[in-house]
Amino acid sequence: MLDALAAVLEAFLFAGLLSCTGAVFAEATLGGSSDTARFAAQVIRRGALLTIVAGLAGSAVLVVRLGGRFDQITLSAVFLSIHGAAFALQTGGALLLLASVAADRFTRSLRIANAGIAILSFAYHGHAWNAGTGATILAVGHITAAAWWIGSLWLLERACSRESPPELAALVRRFGALAGRAVGGLLLAGLILAMLIVSSAATPLTSPYLRLLVLKIGLVAGTLGLAAYNKYRLTPRLMLDDIAAAASLRSMIRGELVLIGAVLAATAFLTTVTSPFREFDF
Repeated sequence: MLDALAAVLEAFLFAGLLSCTGAVFAEATLGGSSDTARFAAQVIRRGALLTIVAGLAGSAVLVVRLGGRFDQITLSAVFLSIHGAAFALQTGGALLLLASVAADRFTRSLRIANAGIAILSFAYHGHAWNAGTGATILAVGHITAAAWWIGSLWLLERACSRESPPELAALVRRFGALAGRAVGGLLLAGLILAMLIVSSAATPLTSPYLRLLVLKIGLVAGTLGLAAYNKYRLTPRLMLDDIAAAASLRSMIRGELVLIGAVLAATAFLTTVTSPFREFDF
């Protein structure tokens, strides 16, 4: 029961952290109207708050999983460990994002640095830490690309119902110019990272970890299928000022976000409930 609760909180942590940092990266690279900027600020605030709440709750659950004693030994195991390092970067980055939501150029630049602090927490989060320095670098790159993708989808979903057809088409065009490289890097880093973790742990082919990893890969494949449909079927219609294409694109983006949510949930269970390593490092 506690393991499942920890995994659920981890999924909410992932959703909040990748949404707030991703909105920062997406706004910086895609631009958009003043409405898009205001919505990005909302996503940043809500995602940062979710990150803080989920991080605090997850730490409390971890204390209970370690025996429930709020003594020096238990608190040191939680906060003076790799979990503590990740928690400090996540919470610190989220707090800094909450304090930097102004619209001026300096604050926008500061937000990128603050988002980077939060993203760096993934160097200490999950099983990549056990697989070595190369794996942790890949993990940070993998998460950065995933955050940008998620943040971009939030902004595009909003734009489909709020922006004029020319403005929406321009936003989609800018997204399409960057998405191929970002998603390609995301997939490449993810595959290499998975191979490094599995090979370093000598995981049996029938282990729960590998079965859940296969499920995650299947969910990612489904997400990519929707993304491909958006790119090759709906985007050309949008460029021709097809009004119905905007509504269809919005529905498909929502489908992508739902599948990405399932991917994050699978990832949370991978890093919390199952482990390819004999010893679970908190």
